[in-house]
Amino acid sequence: MGNCQAAEAATISIQYPGENKVEMIYWSVSAQEIMSSNPGYYVALVVTARSENGSVVRQLKVLRPADILAIGHVYRLISFEDVLKELAMKKKAKLGKLMVKKKKTCDNGNSNRKQQQQYHRLGVGRYNNGPVGQWKPALQSIAENGTLKSNF
Repeated sequence: MGNCQAAEAATISIQYPGENKVEMIYWSVSAQEIMSSNPGYYVALVVTARSENGSVVRQLKVLRPADILAIGHVYRLISFEDVLKELAMKKKAKLGKLMVKKKKTCDNGNSNRKQQQQYHRLGVGRYNNGPVGQWKPALQSIAENGTLKSNF
């Protein structure tokens, strides 16, 4: 009696698009070799992860031609259009995160502005907590004839 699970763990699984075909390879191979035998397609690693809400999320990581496929992993052939869609989704997710971060920053900026306005209304300086007044020079001016003259 053989152990089928052990044999499957020692293979590279390559899923073909549009078909229910899965190719099993029993040795290490480069992504370039797979792409050259399937023109117009790229090789992507299927990455399974859990999202924040606990659901299973599958993502594709497109491989470079020089990358070596690892035994025990599942790969998928994807078209150029699928690569563009994947990149667009990643870019959209990244922009969404940046927008959320920017919104938080803007919200903090608004509260800082409100705090500054409140300090100004109360007559409190931001750094010295003293009354806010008009700046006056502390030095006396020197007239051209050499006498001291006060600016007060």
